[in-house]
Amino acid sequence: MTSKIKIAVSSLPSLGWWPNGISAYKDNDMMIDGAKPNQELIRYEHKQLISTIKKFGFELIEIPFKKDLELKKNYDFVFMRDHFLCNNKKDIVICNMKLNERMNEGEFVISELEKLKYNISFLDNGCIAEGGEFFYLPNENMLLAGQGRNNLKGAEQMAEKLKVSNLFIISSSGYHLDTSISPIFDNNHDCIGIICAREVFNNNEINNLRSICISNQWELIEIEHQDISSSLSFRTAMNALTLPGLFIGSKKLNQKPISEFALSNGITFDSTEVSQFNLSGGSVHCLTNELF
Repeated sequence: MTSKIKIAVSSLPSLGWWPNGISAYKDNDMMIDGAKPNQELIRYEHKQLISTIKKFGFELIEIPFKKDLELKKNYDFVFMRDHFLCNNKKDIVICNMKLNERMNEGEFVISELEKLKYNISFLDNGCIAEGGEFFYLPNENMLLAGQGRNNLKGAEQMAEKLKVSNLFIISSSGYHLDTSISPIFDNNHDCIGIICAREVFNNNEINNLRSICISNQWELIEIEHQDISSSLSFRTAMNALTLPGLFIGSKKLNQKPISEFALSNGITFDSTEVSQFNLSGGSVHCLTNELF
């Protein structure tokens, strides 16, 4: 299965990434407004991310960062996750972004994906869906969807166009679902567990997530933090590229329930630092996207 999965990432802008400082979006509690990324470190971390992915034998597809994006200062195009979703039938659905600042970014991936012979489709106007709000489970043919930057119409049409068997809506206060949960896959790419940051769920929301996990026989690993700093740190690390038997985050998750689950199920946890990308609210999951 792993040899068939390609990982899409963006190249970096030639003139630097947020060279004059980050402009934080109002609904993203993980962005640091005005922060100036270290451009040398950005290039190093980007190179290390690519190296880590290749180390595990995955083919990497690098999408060029176009000049038009630089001129429009659409620097967060690097977060490849948000632009599209792909199923295991080579169908790709281009997302509709909620934020005006990031509208139409997805059009810059289309030509590259068409070269790879993927079938491209689009959501209707009025459907809001961002890639960071979804986890596609290929073996189960299921879609998990958040509602921070999705609307219900967008999630439902995404599920329809990806031809999934089940759509599960998972609400939380995370601005994207990948800042609230992360699935864990075994070596056959079956989903066997979900990690969640308990503090971003109210009682009704966590009970819904627990019910979803019980009905699918997934173990739910709830990790709770009492302070904002610890929560943001954990959620950034949990925002990971999750593949068969593999979990690549921005740092290793050493919490005992996670370590024990990984050990008992033969899951490899690895990490690659993306500290400068974290300044704009994104982490390893945001920077990558699976092509089946």
